Amino acid sequence: MKTILVYSPQSASGYKELALSMIREGRRRGWRFAWVTPRDEDDEPERVRRMFDFLKPIGFVGGAIRRVATVVPKGIARVWIDCGIVPPGDPHVLHDNASFGEAAADALADGGPNFAAFGFEYHSWSLTRMRAFARRIRASGGQCRTFSFPRESLGNAYFAFEPMRATLRKLPRPVSAFAVTDRLAEVALMAAESLGWRCPRDIRIVGVDDDPLVCMSSPVTLSSVHPDWALGGRLVAEVLETQMRGKTARREYVYGAAGVTRRASTRDAYRRPKDERVERALAFIAAEFSSPIGLSDVVATMGCSRSLAELRFREETGKTILKTIEDMRWERLVVLLGRRDAELSALPDLCGFRTGAALRAFFRRRTGMSMTEWRTNNR
Repeated sequence: MKTILVYSPQSASGYKELALSMIREGRRRGWRFAWVTPRDEDDEPERVRRMFDFLKPIGFVGGAIRRVATVVPKGIARVWIDCGIVPPGDPHVLHDNASFGEAAADALADGGPNFAAFGFEYHSWSLTRMRAFARRIRASGGQCRTFSFPRESLGNAYFAFEPMRATLRKLPRPVSAFAVTDRLAEVALMAAESLGWRCPRDIRIVGVDDDPLVCMSSPVTLSSVHPDWALGGRLVAEVLETQMRGKTARREYVYGAAGVTRRASTRDAYRRPKDERVERALAFIAAEFSSPIGLSDVVATMGCSRSLAELRFREETGKTILKTIEDMRWERLVVLLGRRDAELSALPDLCGFRTGAALRAFFRRRTGMSMTEWRTNNR
């Protein structure tokens, strides 16, 4: 198999989803991936150069710069992922940071009139997320204040604990808040708890990354914007393949928010089911709807008979299990169809359909037209 050298940390939970998507796409093309984790050592460029000499890869994926850009061989297919500044002319797959703020604003919109956004100093991506959130809230008539915390708290969000306590004291209650990362949202909830605030009565909050390790260990389970990692991984593979075919890739490829996974931190807007089995089902659907799951998969998570599962689910949500899955797939499909760089052939995999024919039939039932016609009319 042909080798792709990946130079990137492997710690972030969300980026593991992107990596898995990239690996699935690569295997379809006959590639295998060799991973090199960045180190802060003086000989780092030489170490990476030796890896190129040994592996002789046909492509390179950079998830960190760390002085290695100059050792990537000329002519090799390459792409950088969310690296900020990248070498001139190299293609870059990156977050649509504004979409994260907008998705959070939509999730919190009915909690007004007081809103706040929390981010980090000196980071443009953080500022973009906060500004998009504030702009969306103000456009709908709400009031939003933004706060940036010390730069070092990005590496360790707990450094923001005391500044967060001071910030919360300035805010009216109740307040609906957006934090630009799950870790910062977790610290906000810890600070609120230390002040005697209760979530979601006094503060409702949404983070970004939908990292289950953070969201489920937070003082109150955390609602979070889920980046479209699956699309990000697919874009990485497509950019590499474009160059391998001798074509010039675009400078930037963007992936954004796939939706918001709702948990207890926004429970006022999203009524928590009384039946724990229904809550498990909703969490499972939110996490897996982009895979070809069906009714039987959801029933299995509920641990009861199919008839009882469907009865309890409809009582709690007002919809059937299948309708809930379809609605989530539809929301993602509409977002992707609005992106100029989303190919129709990729949509079945990204939206949970086993075949293109199944997706086309679903779409025509919903709209009465083809995806091409709908895209033309709604561009």
